[in-house]
Amino acid sequence: MRSAERMIKLFRIINITFLLGSTTVILVLISLFTPLFSQAIVYLFTLLPLPSLPAAALSSPPTAYVVLGGGLTNDHDNQIILNSYSLNRARTAASAYHDLPLPIVLSGAEAPWLGQWLIEHGIDGLISENASMNTCENARFTAKRIPLRHVYLITDSYHMARARRQFALNGINSTPLSAPLPVSRDWMKPAQNLSHSRRAVYEVAAYLRDVIRPQMNCRHANDVTSQQLLTPRGNAAKKPDE
Repeated sequence: MRSAERMIKLFRIINITFLLGSTTVILVLISLFTPLFSQAIVYLFTLLPLPSLPAAALSSPPTAYVVLGGGLTNDHDNQIILNSYSLNRARTAASAYHDLPLPIVLSGAEAPWLGQWLIEHGIDGLISENASMNTCENARFTAKRIPLRHVYLITDSYHMARARRQFALNGINSTPLSAPLPVSRDWMKPAQNLSHSRRAVYEVAAYLRDVIRPQMNCRHANDVTSQQLLTPRGNAAKKPDE
């Protein structure tokens, strides 16, 4: 009798667990098509601690803006231009600069195009680092290009946690300035929300990869010369999610 009662209780527990698990999976899948999922990921990213930083980096105020390139594309005439990720980051940098003029460091193969856009909008005295092709190299090569302790870091909100971590690993503290993504969240547009959710999932996976097994295609600062950092890379461009 007791054995039968135990089996009944066990089956009840299994059924409840299955029901709760199934409900959770369904709710998560539904949330992918709403702003909730991506907003939750961004919030969780803000709670992640940074690697330890030198005392000087913690006590220093931001002394520059660092803009991370987000990719290039071609216009109707097949001319290379900033893609929407990079363009939004350039706009964010320009807005911040007009409020608080500080040196602007442009990091990535997109640097020449970012610089051209900023110059056309009345901002000069730019510092370019042209060699980096991913987030890890953004941090390493920026640290080699110019001595910095604390910067305003400009990228999108999903990429921000991973970028800040890489800069901290290279001794640079950062205050985030998030650039908007090309497509906004909208409760009435599930396809756009799914685009945000995909971006959020990618960044979670990329962050975990960086922590567990750092990417192999990240060159060290000694692998490039100062001249390479100064030399534009032509039409080379990284993808916005690297």
